Order: sequence, then C-alpha cells, then structure tokens
Amino acid sequence: MDDAGTPQAYWPALLLAMGDLTAVSAAWLLALFFRDETLPAAFCRAHADVLPILPAVYVLAYFLFRLYRTRWQFASLEMLWGILAANVLATLCCVLLCGQGSLPVGVPVLAGLLATGSVGGVRLLLRVIAARRQFSRARRVDPPKRTVILGEAANVVDMLDILEQDAGRYEILGILEDDPRFHGSSMRGYYILGALDTLFDLLRQHAVDEVILALPHAGDAQLRRYVLACCRHKVAVRVLPVLSELLEHPTEAPRRLRLQNFRVEDLLHRAPVQLVADDTFLTGRRVLVTGAGGSIGAELCRQIARLHPATLVLLGHGENSIVNIERELARVFPATEVHPVICDMRDAERLHAVLQREAPEVLFHAAAHKHVPLMEGNVAEAVRNNVAGTRNVLRAAVAAGVGRLVLISTDKAVNPSSVMGATKFLCEELVNAAVAHAKTSFITVRFGNVLGSRGSVLPLFQEQILHGGPLTVTHPEMDRYFMTIPEAVSLVLQAGARGASGSLFVLDMGKPVRILDLAEDVIRLSGLEPYRDIDIAFCGLRPGEKLSEELFTYAEATRAVTQERLLIVDRPAYLEHAHIDERIDALLAVAATHDDAAVLAQLSALIPTFRARVAETTG
Repeated sequence: MDDAGTPQAYWPALLLAMGDLTAVSAAWLLALFFRDETLPAAFCRAHADVLPILPAVYVLAYFLFRLYRTRWQFASLEMLWGILAANVLATLCCVLLCGQGSLPVGVPVLAGLLATGSVGGVRLLLRVIAARRQFSRARRVDPPKRTVILGEAANVVDMLDILEQDAGRYEILGILEDDPRFHGSSMRGYYILGALDTLFDLLRQHAVDEVILALPHAGDAQLRRYVLACCRHKVAVRVLPVLSELLEHPTEAPRRLRLQNFRVEDLLHRAPVQLVADDTFLTGRRVLVTGAGGSIGAELCRQIARLHPATLVLLGHGENSIVNIERELARVFPATEVHPVICDMRDAERLHAVLQREAPEVLFHAAAHKHVPLMEGNVAEAVRNNVAGTRNVLRAAVAAGVGRLVLISTDKAVNPSSVMGATKFLCEELVNAAVAHAKTSFITVRFGNVLGSRGSVLPLFQEQILHGGPLTVTHPEMDRYFMTIPEAVSLVLQAGARGASGSLFVLDMGKPVRILDLAEDVIRLSGLEPYRDIDIAFCGLRPGEKLSEELFTYAEATRAVTQERLLIVDRPAYLEHAHIDERIDALLAVAATHDDAAVLAQLSALIPTFRARVAETTG
C-alpha cells in the first residue's frame, strides 16, 4: 500500500489540526479580552450553543484550502496567502453564526489576524526546526561546501530552493549577477557581490569549494571561461538543470530536482543541433527497435515511448540490457504497451517469426557490433552479426509488410578502413539494394561518434583519470565528428518521419574535434592540469583507424542537399545490386569457416576502398 494511504500518514495533519483548534480558540479569546476584559465571559454565555463550532469552522476552511495537504517542512509564502484567505472566509462565517451586530466589528477582525499569525507562525516555526535538524545532520556527515552561485536573479531563486533541500551541505559565500540593479543587495539573506566576472577574483582570493551555474541561456564560450577557470583552481562546478530539458527527457529527470554535474559535451565547440521531428509520426503505430538494450537503442525507445505508440517491441540479444530498459519504460511510461523479445539477428527463422507475430509498422535497426579495435580481431563474427544480421532483418521486414525501416549506420562506412566500417558499408548497400524490390521504405542514418555511448572515448578517458592516467590518444592530429545521444536519436526520428525511400541522412556536426583537445578538457573538468597532474600518451594508430573520418564519399557530396542542419543524400549504388545477394552469400560462406584472413580477403574483393587496408595488414 502507498504510504499516503496508511494511518501513519494522517497523524501529522491530525496533530496540526488540533494545534490549529487551540490557536484559533486562543486568538478569539485574546481578541475579546483586548476589546473589553468582561467581554469573553459575556460572549461565552450569549453564544454557548455555537461556541464549540467556531474553531471547527476555521479548521474546515483550512481543509477546503488544502492546507493539510502541504507538508509543513516546505511552508512558503504561498501557504501564508492560503492561510489568510481561509481565515477571512472562516471569520465571515463565524460572524454570521453569531449574528450580525452582536459583536464589535474589531473583535472578529482582530481574531482573524491573530489566527493568521499564530497558525502561519506555527508552520514557519516547524519549517525552521526541520531545516535546523537537517542542517545539523548534514554537518555531522560532511563539512559545508563554500559555494558561489552565478546566475540571473530568477534562476538563482530556483537554485536557492534546491539548496534548501540539502541544508547544511552548502555555505553560500555570495551570488554573482550581471544586472547592476542587484549589486549590493541581498537575496534570501545572501549578498549579491557583483558581476559574473567577479568570479575570477573570488577564486584567487577565497577558498571556494564549489561554483554553481544558474545560467541556462549562457553561450558555450561564456560557460567555457567560467568552467575552465574553476578547473584551474580545482573547484567543482555544477549547473542548474533546465526545466525544458527535464520535460523533454523525463527518464533523465530525478524524482526531485537536484543539481547536475557539468557535462563535457556542453563544452564541445558547437551548439547542439535542435531537430524538430513530427511528434505524430509514431503515435498509435506498432514500432520495433533492434538493439534496444544499447545506449542508442535504449534512448530511442525512451523517445518513442514518449510519442504514444500502439506497441513498442524491444528486440535484443542481451537479456540484462533488455530487462533494464523494459523496467524503466514500465516505470516512466506505464500506459505504453511494451513487448521485450530476446532474439539473435543471425537466427533468420526466429527473426521472421517475431516480425510476423508483432507486425511492426516502423522498424529502427540499431543492433550491430560497433567497437572498431575489437572487431579487427573478430572479423568473421563482425561479418556474421552485422551483415548477415542486417540482411535477415531486411528480409523479415519485407515479409512482415513493415512500412518503414531506418538503418543506423556510421561515418566509418565511408571509404572504410576498418572491419566494422566495411560491414556497415555492406549494410548500407543491402538497404539501398532493397529499395527497388519492396514496398517497404528504407532509410539510412549515418552517425558520427556519439558521446556517452558504449565504446565512446569519453568513458575511457574518465576511467583512465580515475586510475591516475595517462590518457591514451592515438595521434596528436586525430579528430572526429562528435554528437550527443539526444542529437543522434532526434536525427533518427527526423529521418524516419521525413525520409524518402533510399535516402541517406547525416547531421551537420560542424567541424571535427581533435581528440587531444577533448582529452585536455576532460582532465581540466576533473579539476586537474594536463601534463602536470595527468599525462597524455600517444599510442599510435590502431588497426583500422584513420586520422580523420569522412561524412560522405565524393559521389555522395555532389548529391547532398542541406535542410535545417540535416544533410540528405540520394545515395548512389557502389556495388552491382543485381548480384549483391550472391556476393554476400559467398562472403557469409567464408565467414562460417571463422577464417579471419579469408574473410578479410573477401571483404577487399567486395569493397574497392578496403583493398589498401588488407594489403597493409597482410604485408
């Protein structure tokens, strides 16, 4: 049973109501006594029949104004307004019960004011006592953090409300606000010391433990200045979560609003791309996601569930990851009908049976082996999973009458130099070949590196810092295109909603980011100094890696159209589609022997740009 329905849950409200009865009775007696010392006795004799009812009228008014629904630990100005309104109503009712003209006008007015003061005062006193107890408990656990808040006045008020939930953990040194009208004044008892750039002097002159940013509208360059200044002084940085982001990504929102750690992706050298997809695209439809337990697949499922599909099928090979995302969706989106399915894409019969049973209208194919160095040592397995698995998905989708299929690919499929890139190149070719022979619409989405996903360089850097370094970077000039998980998922949904069959979607990710710059920023965001506290070591290019990735081939670049930060391509065919199935059959026959060298040779025969890579490896 929910705690709200237990008898214990009503005791605080019952005790408070009894206290209110006492306070209201005392308020009326005092009001009568102040008017005339003989008035209380005379009033009690004249109104003995209604006298017990008067305090109850006030408690009933408090109940009607829902004052007993509000926890006294969070008493606020809004509660005091509610108490005042309830007392006005109750006082008027008491005057009517006693009879007009039987009381001097000043008595009920004074009684109402005294009741407001006593009832509201008790609640505020209880809040102060609760805050002090929490403050004392927090101080016993850890000393308070000496904190400076940067932000606009309205956002700072929200920040202070959050900090009050952790009373005793923070010692606010002051607030910084650019608006000169606020300088020298105070907010909730804390002084506004000056403009935002005063932070640099405070960091040099005072022992600051933490800086909190309440600057949701600040640009990346401005945030970068403050964050890196804090990192140089080994001061922790936190940011106020933006309410719109919490509403847009409810699964990332904590049960009560808390401070979020500053994320390194907030410091990338471009603003995140905001894509507005058709929110009705998946509403009421049957949707299936392969690889639903992965970082991209799971986030895709969260965003799809938000759009109210008829059913959402979570298909994956790893039972633990599927169970985790199923439980999360059941908790956050209880109205969404979710069907978890454990299935290996290489099992064509099982895949066919699942799609026939679930009959999805839209299918997002996110499942794949993606780790580049790992696949270099597992060539046959990469081909069997990525290529054979994707062909099985395509065939099962066509047989089940799927209306639209979106393949999630990678920029490593462009002029591939790695086994993983070569397999994804063939996946794109299989999708492109299927366009002419089926009623299903086939669309391809090509990603850059996704920050925060499994296998991303960011978790590796964080783990290396945790162990004292060094951070390993393959080459000083290596760079990559980076995107965030929300950008990646919004790109997939946008492509699914807008794409014509055979089209290829790529996000405009600006200029690539040097891995060395990213490594240095991660070290600074950890409160350390690159090359002094944490070293950076260059380990050389690993098999299959390039210094720079490409978003398009030359042939694709000439056919790209830009729309709202999206690059859309009518993807050309690189292999002869009339014979692609028999060539893929030959490749899979070799992969079935688990002879990695033979599979590499077969891949080189299929993909011209992969030949140089094989020659280099075998030579």
